[in-house]
Amino acid sequence: MNFLVALHSWLRWILLILLLASIVKSLSGFSGKKALSAGDKKLWLFTMISAHTTLLIGLILLFVGKFGIINGTPEGVSVMKDPFYRFYWVEHPVMMIIAIALITVGRGQAKKSISDYAKYKKAFWFFLIALVVILAAIPWPSRPGIGRALIPGM
Repeated sequence: MNFLVALHSWLRWILLILLLASIVKSLSGFSGKKALSAGDKKLWLFTMISAHTTLLIGLILLFVGKFGIINGTPEGVSVMKDPFYRFYWVEHPVMMIIAIALITVGRGQAKKSISDYAKYKKAFWFFLIALVVILAAIPWPSRPGIGRALIPGM
């Protein structure tokens, strides 16, 4: 399971880089009134695939990881009253599912029969909101009781 935790953490960085690139490309696309390129569609697709892969690994960890739901909570611990379990069992998964839904909808703009300007603009907003949600849901090292290392194993 330590491998999955490390993989999940490394994929976070790949996803953040791809999401930032998608935001920059969509912003330049609608501000420059560009035509939607095949490269932009591929970038959005890889961003979505990275998000879904990270989510899948996260869900495996949520259910069968070291502190997974299958293992239960320690006796006398209430999930909603314990900051650790509330974050990892409720807040983090729910916020990440919302963010990944936003990324998926943002990527779906490329398939719509609307102007390229509208595709870029809508994708930009979906990706930007997803980024904000993801940044709020990451267990940053400075968060007491739930923080994780920025780089796995360090």
